[in-house]
Amino acid sequence: MAKNTDKSIPVKLSSSVDVAMAASVYRKLGRVHMPNILSSQSVKKLVESLNEDIPWKLHFNSSGNVYDLEPAQFEALPDSGKKSLTDAIYANARSNFQYLFENFPVSDMYESGHHKQHYVMRVYEFLNSERFLAFARELTGNAEIRLVDAQLTRYQPGHFLTCHDDHVPGKNRVAAYVLGLTNKWRPDWGGALNFVDGDGHIAEGDMPRLNALNVFKVPQLHSVGCVSPFAGSPRVSISGWFRT
Repeated sequence: MAKNTDKSIPVKLSSSVDVAMAASVYRKLGRVHMPNILSSQSVKKLVESLNEDIPWKLHFNSSGNVYDLEPAQFEALPDSGKKSLTDAIYANARSNFQYLFENFPVSDMYESGHHKQHYVMRVYEFLNSERFLAFARELTGNAEIRLVDAQLTRYQPGHFLTCHDDHVPGKNRVAAYVLGLTNKWRPDWGGALNFVDGDGHIAEGDMPRLNALNVFKVPQLHSVGCVSPFAGSPRVSISGWFRT
């Protein structure tokens, strides 16, 4: 990965963030959408850093296992092999929990000492700074939040995440978050973050938006809609959980 050693642009929340108002919405609905969450300089630098050589992997689940394929591994498959793999993933998605997207596990890479010069690691450090943890505690009303994990995700056409509630025993997840890094997205490109009510209806859907932060209580049913084959760009975000 190309190194990004520019530390002159600190990661900061936007001065326009109204935590008290956002917290009131979160208390009422169990979720909140916050536009313009980072300072303009921070998000500009972060988006620019995504043009560097990030080692994306194709991330999907099958039969209770998680798989991460190098791009070269997938490209090495014959066309019939690629079709068989995607057909099996789509078939399972019809009635089971299934996902297919590209990811870069920011938390794991940082904690193992890899790629630590990349600017996305400055974002991870900020997410675990006392400044942001205090923000997360005030927003959710949970004073026990002590860490924020993160992954960088990229949804290409045909990628998706089916309905689930994010609850995993022992993970101590208070809330999930999605920081949007996609600009000029169109609603007909799919990829919306959908919240599902008890009747199976979409209660709310948030379109990918640059520098918008979605935070929602765990457990809560949600999904990421399939990105359309004609989408003009990938759906990119940083996502993870506020944990105790």
